[in-house]
Amino acid sequence: MAKADKPNEGKALNNLRPISGATNGPLSERRGPSRPTSRAGRAGSGEALMSWREFFKTFWRIAGPYWSSEDKVKVRLLTLALVILTICQVGVPVAINRWMRWLFDALEQKAMHQFAELSWILLAILVANVAIVNLHLRIKRRLQIGWRDWLSRRVEHAWMMSGRHYQLGFIPGPHDNPDGRIAEDVKNATEYAIDLGHSLVYDILLLISFTQILWTLSQAPYIVINNTAYFVPGYLVWLAIVYAGTGSAIALALGRPLIRAVDRRQTAEADFRFGLSHARENSLGIALAGGEIDVRRKFYNLFTGVVTSWNAVTRALANMFFYSSSWSVLSQVFPTLVVAPRYIAGLITLGVLIQSAQAFQQMVGALSWAIDNLGKVADWRASAERVFGLAEAVDHFDDLVCATTGKRITIVRNEQEVLAFRNFATTTPGGQPQILSVNLDIGEGERVLFTGETGAGSSILKAIAGIWPWGDGTIELPHDAKLFFMPPRPYLPTGTLRGAIDYPAADPTPDDAAITAALTQVGLQALIPRLDEVGNWDQILPIENQQRLGFTRLLLKRPDWIFMEEAADTLDPAGQRMMIDLLRTEFPKDAVVAIGHSDALGGVETRRFLLERTETGVTVREDKVQPAQAWA
Repeated sequence: MAKADKPNEGKALNNLRPISGATNGPLSERRGPSRPTSRAGRAGSGEALMSWREFFKTFWRIAGPYWSSEDKVKVRLLTLALVILTICQVGVPVAINRWMRWLFDALEQKAMHQFAELSWILLAILVANVAIVNLHLRIKRRLQIGWRDWLSRRVEHAWMMSGRHYQLGFIPGPHDNPDGRIAEDVKNATEYAIDLGHSLVYDILLLISFTQILWTLSQAPYIVINNTAYFVPGYLVWLAIVYAGTGSAIALALGRPLIRAVDRRQTAEADFRFGLSHARENSLGIALAGGEIDVRRKFYNLFTGVVTSWNAVTRALANMFFYSSSWSVLSQVFPTLVVAPRYIAGLITLGVLIQSAQAFQQMVGALSWAIDNLGKVADWRASAERVFGLAEAVDHFDDLVCATTGKRITIVRNEQEVLAFRNFATTTPGGQPQILSVNLDIGEGERVLFTGETGAGSSILKAIAGIWPWGDGTIELPHDAKLFFMPPRPYLPTGTLRGAIDYPAADPTPDDAAITAALTQVGLQALIPRLDEVGNWDQILPIENQQRLGFTRLLLKRPDWIFMEEAADTLDPAGQRMMIDLLRTEFPKDAVVAIGHSDALGGVETRRFLLERTETGVTVREDKVQPAQAWA
């Protein structure tokens, strides 16, 4: 049986994770977090875009440590290989450029004897190109999936830790739809970064190579305007720079709205996916309530947001394409128009004309990197900023928790087998008072019931579990005790029924005899033949049987302290009595703390606390209990 790590005595345990039979957090239940208003990064929230300098600095801080990770030697070697192969890729168009000059010079001279030699050279270039491109693709994709894996694990680990995945649902900010951010945006942020980085390096190397070629081909450095000769060495190079620079500046100005529009579209798409997923997970409740019309209306509203954001992207792209389409057509003929007068004047051969035009086109293409990649840059930046939002939230979670009141609940281990509350109080995440100041001790073996305002009382168990930090005071946990939390609906992971029962997985894994005995004790003998069946158990099993599986886990985990919140409220009276008897016979010395109705412990509680709402909050008052029947 898995044992909780034993922390240093007296040390704060705000990130405590006890043994739990719980869901997305030990006490995730019907009163789960409401989703905050959708915001996705600065662009999506309507705020001004961060500067590119700030963007790159943040991107490198969050994603850059991949090159310093445990696999840094392998990663750096792959990166070096990618750079070398990119250099080799640049050699191909340079070779083709020279080959084209030789070909057209041969055509102009009608030198048929050179065709055979030129054909063999072309074949060698093609074979080299195929080998380089194939190897480059394999290495690039290995680097992309490795980076994505590393960043996904980094964000997943920080998110799925100490209940943050549950707590973040209560905190407003640009971190909504974390599943989409991890699954889709991390993929785009890493894959597009390598694609864009490779194309940028390729174009820089291409620019260097063809600048040298074009400078040489410019030859006569004089340009005659109105019978006046101007000395302009390498004039074709400068003309290409001015031509491409003008186009890039216009494209960047037109493309800035595209970045905001793409970010809003990704947010709308994520909200639509979440709505569909949420409806699927709650299909039974929707069907029983006959709420399909309302759900369809919600789908329509969500998809209306998708359409609106899609149209905004379309308008931004239309403005962009109106310019880029005309620019691309002009770019195909402009180099030839620039060089043609020198050929007509007899100053250069046909081969030099073709080589100069092609070199000019390659140089303009390299300088037009921003235009050619603007759409992908917009997608990359939007996805990266969505990853930033989630990463920043989980990395600075403690600051977000304390942002409202400047305080949080502290959890420590004490020297005794006592659960103690010292000046303990809870608030809502927004800072509104909830449970007012409490001081009480609960000893081992006691059976304690909190009843009344159970909605507020739920925060008490969540605070003990370490997933409700909003409030003040200290919780002293019993020394070296194993805690087990039972929410109203236990989390049942998709997979085998055996895996759903033994969750979290124990070490060693319980054998079939133990699982069979536990299922029999809770009245689920019919499930014994299905232990190795794979399924979505939270959809297959009725809620009553799901709650019985929670008690099955309890029998297998064998904790010292049991915390329950309406853990058997869907069972009939006979079923509830059966679970109470199970606690009495199997855990006679365990402390039991329950949140629920007055009969949640079947009248055998030794202490009862009433949660009463007042104008300032919820007070906790101990009530007298009648002598109960023996627990054991």
